[in-house]
Amino acid sequence: MANIIGLTGQTGAGKSTVRDIFKEKGAAVIDADSVAHDITDNNLDCIYDIVSRFSCLVLNEKGKINRKALGRRVFSDPKELAALNKIIFPYILKAIEHEVLGYISKGAETVIIDGATVIESGCGKMCDVLISVVAEEETRITRIIKRDGITKADAERRVLAQKPEEFYTENSDYVIRNDSTPAELERNVNSVLKNMLNKN
Repeated sequence: MANIIGLTGQTGAGKSTVRDIFKEKGAAVIDADSVAHDITDNNLDCIYDIVSRFSCLVLNEKGKINRKALGRRVFSDPKELAALNKIIFPYILKAIEHEVLGYISKGAETVIIDGATVIESGCGKMCDVLISVVAEEETRITRIIKRDGITKADAERRVLAQKPEEFYTENSDYVIRNDSTPAELERNVNSVLKNMLNKN
């Protein structure tokens, strides 16, 4: 039976880097953020539900969801973010479950579900282990600006819209800090893997 690992953490903490390390070690990886993007781009039922709640102002000229416009709206208001999550989480969970079953049927020994809201969405319930990646706030803000090409104010709004570090530490089986060098991060990942193997 495959080990299903939920990989989550704060935006800008570096969980994508951790995901890539797991992938190099042979794990099958599901990028929940990519699943969410695909759904909000192509699932007409989901797009209709989003527009019904947030109006056509969140669409671009091609009729697709304008992520920056929607992001500015939801990341500045926790109630709006909660409303968006309530709409999209069921679609995402269904798609991820389908992908997990697909990997298991192909014989995958380890499946990583990488996503910012693995815990909040309920996705963690299908996981055997939950791992969170955390980092200092200023470090994360700098990384988000560089990664997404947004302003510092927008990056700060994204950081503030997320749960505090304690949320991740309290709801995870393992926590990986990523405030230092790539080499130190890989050592931390290997330490977690070693602990996991010793428990099996």
